[in-house]
Amino acid sequence: MNRLLTPDEINALAADPGQCTRTDLRVEIDASCPFVPEEYTQLYFTPLYATLCHAQRLHYNQLFALRINEYIMMLEADLIDRLLPQLLRHPRVRDDAALTLAVRTMQTEEHRHFAGFAALNRRCRPDLYPEGSDRYFSCLPWWTRAMFAAVGRLSSRHAFALWYLMAMEESAKSLAREMVLHPQTRTLGRLDAGFVRVHHEHLKDETRHLHVDAILIERCMDPRRQRLNALLFKNMLAGVVRPTRGGSGVKVIRQLVRDRPELAPREPAMIAAVLALKDDRRFQESLFNRRIMPATFGIFDRTPALADLGEKMVGYDRHEAA
Repeated sequence: MNRLLTPDEINALAADPGQCTRTDLRVEIDASCPFVPEEYTQLYFTPLYATLCHAQRLHYNQLFALRINEYIMMLEADLIDRLLPQLLRHPRVRDDAALTLAVRTMQTEEHRHFAGFAALNRRCRPDLYPEGSDRYFSCLPWWTRAMFAAVGRLSSRHAFALWYLMAMEESAKSLAREMVLHPQTRTLGRLDAGFVRVHHEHLKDETRHLHVDAILIERCMDPRRQRLNALLFKNMLAGVVRPTRGGSGVKVIRQLVRDRPELAPREPAMIAAVLALKDDRRFQESLFNRRIMPATFGIFDRTPALADLGEKMVGYDRHEAA
């Protein structure tokens, strides 16, 4: 992000259909191809991954890709729908007609993204996503739902969740760019063209949304509450970077075993390998790092209260702010 766009510039781009994500794509899915780069999956970071045969690794990759789509959907539904309506009431947003329009457009676009990714998942595995059911791997436990609800209620005074929102949107943008620029995976062959096309389309809106996120952080993050916002943000991260027994990564393993019963004797070992990633530095650095989140990390660099963020976000390497 070389220069932060103004709300008027953002709105001009959003009014150009060529700059907007198409969510009405009818893509063909090739089940013989991987769906995402292998390094975006969890088992890839474990020694156990190399012991799986090609077909098993391919099947795992495809299931984990559905989980990634669900997490993009979760961000766009569970977090944004709680966060943005509250921020629209903030005086520095409410009193700026162009910014208000940009935020409302962003909300509408995120709803379309949700529908587009839900349709893609259903096309890949209609058995897991019958009509009317959009979640399989990311059904949220009560404490996560409570956390998102609290984020919404707090956001008018403590907008810490904007840091997380921007990081996740930039991560989704980087994934899409990686899929387009490097469609050949390390061991599984070329990525499915339909899957790549959907994520490439998603890139168009997300590029603008990063500018909206940055403006909201600038307008709504009260410097007097920066230390408290930083504390809340770091506590929020604790539930994100550590795989858990009831988490989506383990759910992917369990579905893999249901689909491929020959792996049943190895299920406990695969689950243990995923849970052990909480202490794996290479995996932790893959979640948050400057290569995939340069704009977000630039904001972290300019935030004094986040000087010790690397203690919770292993991939954060603090740079001197320009």
